[in-house]
Amino acid sequence: MLRILISLFLSFCALPAFAQDGFKTYEEYSSFVDSKIKNREFSNVFTQMNLHGSDPDQLQQIHNQLLDVVPFYLTDVDVIKSVDLGNGYRQEMRSYWNDKNSYVYAYAFLHERSDRIVVLQFVLHTNSSVIFDMF
Repeated sequence: MLRILISLFLSFCALPAFAQDGFKTYEEYSSFVDSKIKNREFSNVFTQMNLHGSDPDQLQQIHNQLLDVVPFYLTDVDVIKSVDLGNGYRQEMRSYWNDKNSYVYAYAFLHERSDRIVVLQFVLHTNSSVIFDMF
């Protein structure tokens, strides 16, 4: 029951985010996202990605709710699915977890330009099906 409520809640707060300036390299993007999510610094991820349509109070509320759902630091990460769409565009799904069975999934729609990686969309969710459905 709790997982259903968590999934239902996060389906409403799985927010798209758009990077304003992007990252110099894919490795810089990957390192940033992995370290912030594993450390449960969700609001930092949303802020860096320039989440449109959300004020700081709303971001803090979502951050706090995610902390409640994921009460322990996440220790591991894998890229589960990556799809090259051509012309520098890529979709990917990452999974973050710990030994307490906490899981968070991330979806990213990326564009690799000649000078940087731009995150066009970014979504966090605790239900893998929601992220898989984005492909």
